[in-house]
Order: sequence, then C-alpha cells, then structure tokens
Amino acid sequence: MKEKRFEQGGALYHYIISEKSVAITGYEGNKIELVIPKAIDDLPVTAIEKKAFFNVSGLYRIYLPNTLESIGDWAFAHCRDLEEIYLSRKEYVLGKSLFMECAALKRICLTEKENGNAREDEVCRGFGSLLSSTCGVLDAPYLFQTTKVDDAEWLALWDARMLTILHGDDMEGYTRLLLCWEEDYGSRENNLEYFLEEKRKRKVRVAFLRLLYDKGLEEANRKELTGYLVSHTNGCESEETWLVLKEEHGEDMEYISLFADLECLTTDNFEDILLDLGAEHPQMKAFLMKHKEEHLEKSDFFGKLSLDL
Repeated sequence: MKEKRFEQGGALYHYIISEKSVAITGYEGNKIELVIPKAIDDLPVTAIEKKAFFNVSGLYRIYLPNTLESIGDWAFAHCRDLEEIYLSRKEYVLGKSLFMECAALKRICLTEKENGNAREDEVCRGFGSLLSSTCGVLDAPYLFQTTKVDDAEWLALWDARMLTILHGDDMEGYTRLLLCWEEDYGSRENNLEYFLEEKRKRKVRVAFLRLLYDKGLEEANRKELTGYLVSHTNGCESEETWLVLKEEHGEDMEYISLFADLECLTTDNFEDILLDLGAEHPQMKAFLMKHKEEHLEKSDFFGKLSLDL
C-alpha cells in the first residue's frame, strides 16, 4: 500500500488506506499538544501503526480520536516528554510496549462520550494515573484495560502487583544486571548503591501513587505503604521518599501535602530538608514551613506541656 501524507495545523501525518479506513504510520512536527484527526480523506482513522510516534520529542499531550480501534507495537515508545493521553473508554486491539520509556507519562484520561473527539469530553479521574502506571512504574501491561480501570477486581489486581513490588528483595536482579553489563563494569547503572536506590525509588513511587488515589485501598495496605514512605524519608538510613518528592514532584502540591500529612516531615528533619532545598522549589518550602508552624510546633508544645504535668 502506498503511504500518503496529510497536514493539519502544523502536524504532518503519514498514513495508509486499508478497507475504507485510515491507519496512521508516522508523524512529523513539533507540536506540544496534538489532536489526532477523526478522519482523513473522509475515511475514519481506526489505527495507529507500529512505531508511528516512536521517539517524538516535545509532545506533552495527545488526544486520540474515538474512531480508533487499534494501536500497534511501540506506537508511542520513547516519547520522553509525553505526560497525558486522552482516549475513549472502550475496547482496543493493543500492541506491546506502547509507552515504553515514556518516563514523564502521568495519566491516561478516559472519555465517556460515544461521539465527538476526546478533546470535547475531558473526563480525567484519579484512576487515569493508576492506568498510566501499568505502562510505567508498575510494569504490568496486562492491566492496561480501559473499560475495567475503576472496577473493584481491577483495583485488586493493581494492588496485588503493587505488593509484589513492595515486598520484592531490593537485591533481586543485581547479579543478572552485572552479567548483562559486564562490558560496562564500574558504570553508574551497575553500581550496587545506585541499583538499590533505584529499586527503593520505584517502591516509593508506587506507594505515593496508590495513597494519592486510594479508592478501594485496604487499611492494612494503606498502613504498609505509609510505613514504607515514613521509613525512607529525610534523616532515615535511606531517603528515597524525600529524593522522589524533591526530584520528581517539587512543584506538585498533591505530593507535597501527602508527604507532610503522612508525617514524613518531622521536627528532627525539618531543618535538613530546608537546607537540602536551598533556593529550589520555593512553593514547597513555603508550604512545609507553614505546615511546621501549624502542626509540628503545636504538637511539640502539647508534648512538652504533658511532660511538665
């Protein structure tokens, strides 16, 4: 089939026509936000082919048409700036590793409308972040199920995968990594300290995410997740909770507030946290200072009062 081209709003699409429908095979452009058309040449866009958007840079948000029926292997892989995807809530034929190495992907927003472009109905609930994690930190593509994402059964499967990660041995996989990276012996990636830190950061990311979007979360799991975050905050033997917050969510008030509410911020580590922040993230710094004034100093006062009595 001969590949054709279609230009719309500064975006150039490569496509083929098959059985009275259009399959997008490639893209050229520097759009930050992209709305893929529902139709080209008066034919519905029903497929995004293998590697169609592979390694596209600068694309932060993409809206997929509700005419779409299938997405091919690695369609959006290595789109490192991609943060949000909007698509209709229905069944799809999905390829493998759709969002591989899309580290910035935060949420997949589902739309409920049967007609109209996804842009017209931006129904984006908290579970959009849980869904996107199945292609990222959770590494569970079998849970990428847009029609079941808020079901109790789906959440139970998500939590089961979460606990598998949380209970995993931090050393697991290190020996295999050394064997695979033998030619790079001494690099940061096969350094044991770095390896363990990355393992713990992954657990922290999963814990933060589930506590933020806690529909159906069992109390025992809530306590375990909270305990893990608190035991890896600033001032602990390892500080991945603080590192993930500072490095990845320094401007995200949901994460900052949760960090404080879980008592990861204490009178003992407050000064060290401010010192570590330096001139970075002034909004976070202001929030933590206010939190200390409103919560930590009051608790210190009443604690001292009870001791005096």
